[in-house]
Amino acid sequence: MAQAADILARWATVLAQDGAPVAGVDFAAEASQWGVIAHEFTIKTRKMWQNGWFRDYDSVAMEWSSQQDAMHLAPVFCGAAGWGHVEQLRSYLAQPPMHSSGWAPLSWPPVVMTLIGAAAAAQMHEDAVELAYRFIDASYRSSDARELDEQGGLPGVTREYRRTIPTSEGQDVDYANAGIEGYGWGALSIHLLIRYVLGLHEDEAGVVTVAPVFPHALRRVGAVYRVAPIQWGKYALEVECTIGAAESYTMRLRCSLRAGEEDLAVREIEEQQAAIVYTHTWVGRWGEQQTLLLPHLTVKRS
Repeated sequence: MAQAADILARWATVLAQDGAPVAGVDFAAEASQWGVIAHEFTIKTRKMWQNGWFRDYDSVAMEWSSQQDAMHLAPVFCGAAGWGHVEQLRSYLAQPPMHSSGWAPLSWPPVVMTLIGAAAAAQMHEDAVELAYRFIDASYRSSDARELDEQGGLPGVTREYRRTIPTSEGQDVDYANAGIEGYGWGALSIHLLIRYVLGLHEDEAGVVTVAPVFPHALRRVGAVYRVAPIQWGKYALEVECTIGAAESYTMRLRCSLRAGEEDLAVREIEEQQAAIVYTHTWVGRWGEQQTLLLPHLTVKRS
């Protein structure tokens, strides 16, 4: 509720600033109202902090739960946790507990999204990316197989969850697709790749923040990684990262205007005449951030 209300407050604020009137709606008042609700539920969430953990309360037994579940880290992801809470949860964000007393933490996509988002919110970007890489890598190896898996699942078809399998070293677990086919989680790996590995964030319309953090397994000097096209409002982005030495990289971001939705003849003309807004190239170190204003050539570095 705290996160949902905060999102609605931000949307209402944007609509109020946009100035486009809607009959019977005061967006400034809506923003204020949802801001109050977000604050109230943030306070309620923090009251669930008991003995170093966000705990469920059993109203029948009238006692706090002793269980530590991966989804109990959600307040960090949702922005409802205080910084003191985050500091005490860092070890759990790097090595998450089980989910529902029996599922490995990277088994269920909604849990994965919450854990990785929480680690990133805690400024633990290396840990967030390593978790993301484990999920993406396991998902891709299953999806890109050339034969049915052990459960008879078709390669290339989204599956419900990830089952655990032993690694060749036998010291940890790996993941493979499992459960019902066509379940709808297929976009998560793409989201994790774009948002956490490439580090693309949507601040506002016409703005893109880039702060790449690649997993160590992919930091091979000279390796080139490219993702395109990424639809970004009215723009199409092409992002290319070349791994350098000494923890450095070279990033190239090419931005062009997307073709319109008119008839084919007009669209072909637009595609031929579509001008590149710009191609921006820079050298950075992992975690450094650049904010690019589209389509202007103004660049702010932080």
